[in-house]
Amino acid sequence: MMARKLFHLALRNMLRQRRRTILTALTFAVAVFLYTVLVAVPVSMDRIAADAAKGLRLITIAHNSYRLPAKYCNEIRKMRHVVACAPELQFTTIYRDPRDFITTFGVTQDIYTVIGDNDFQVSPQTRAVMASDRRFCAVGTVLMREHGWKIGQQIVLRSPDNDKLRLTLIPMLELPSALTSRALSFDRRVFDEAVKDAFGVDTTDRASFLATKVDRAEDMDQVIAEIDENFHNSDAETETTEESDALASVVTGIGDIKTIMYSLCIVVLVTVLLIAANSMAMMVRDRVTEVAVMRALGFGRIHVITLLLAEAAFIGLAGALVGAGAALWIFHRGISLGTLTGAMGYMAVTPDTAALAVLIALGVSILSALLPVARAAQIAPAMAVRKVV
Repeated sequence: MMARKLFHLALRNMLRQRRRTILTALTFAVAVFLYTVLVAVPVSMDRIAADAAKGLRLITIAHNSYRLPAKYCNEIRKMRHVVACAPELQFTTIYRDPRDFITTFGVTQDIYTVIGDNDFQVSPQTRAVMASDRRFCAVGTVLMREHGWKIGQQIVLRSPDNDKLRLTLIPMLELPSALTSRALSFDRRVFDEAVKDAFGVDTTDRASFLATKVDRAEDMDQVIAEIDENFHNSDAETETTEESDALASVVTGIGDIKTIMYSLCIVVLVTVLLIAANSMAMMVRDRVTEVAVMRALGFGRIHVITLLLAEAAFIGLAGALVGAGAALWIFHRGISLGTLTGAMGYMAVTPDTAALAVLIALGVSILSALLPVARAAQIAPAMAVRKVV
């Protein structure tokens, strides 16, 4: 009963200095918005890597040359603990803006054999429809939204280096998962035919990488060693890694983005802590007379501390809800982080991330008020009145 009255009194006290309360809450709102967006970048990357790890896939690339034969899959499929193998061709294209690169993947029907149980599943009916026309392709949700594409719309992608090489595709499947949010997969026969028509070159046995599905996580290291050993000293030696490691290496190649993002988050938290501490100190100073009167009326230190900390918590919570709510509303569908980060270039604010940001902001608001509140609670009633007068 007493706690309810103290919380009610704290809410009333907040309205007495509305300007300061609003400005302090807005400080929390802006800080929490920035923190939520910044921390969502490494969190999204970790989520993509975790999704990739669940697929039990290995990625094999050429080690000492730019040529990787697609027929290597025939030998890989015969290895122990290997469930399936699919060659994939990576091709960088542009749509309209020559500065906006789109990474596409030419695949065969074998791609469905390396899809994991935790991946987005394609129904047999959809597979049949996509197999009926070589122009059909599957596009990630974020990529679809970025370019305003629609299901059934014909799009023309072209090579940024040679305008002769063009791909005419029709999106027929939208891929909603984080791992495939910026992916575009198409029938690689379209690419092979386009290259042959434009340059007279046969590319049917070329692959950018091979995707291999393993039966168990415990056997992945063994399969990695066997693949690379099998093609050792060949014209096209291989380098095999887990899919999550292959994706992470893309980000590592352009810098430690995760460390930068977490560092910026710490800077934001320290900044808002200092600003909030100053605001809370001013708030407590204005309450010194009230604290003296309450203490004289018989309220204990615990009641005073509860009242002042509740007021600080309410202000921080109000601002945090606004900031985290805005971040969730704007970025819940995800955005691209640019082509340099490849498949990892995707950020989305999830309810879990927003809720964690609110809890952290609540803790920061209480932490910032601890020192001034503790000092106010230690002042004797007579001294507090004399100090104000």
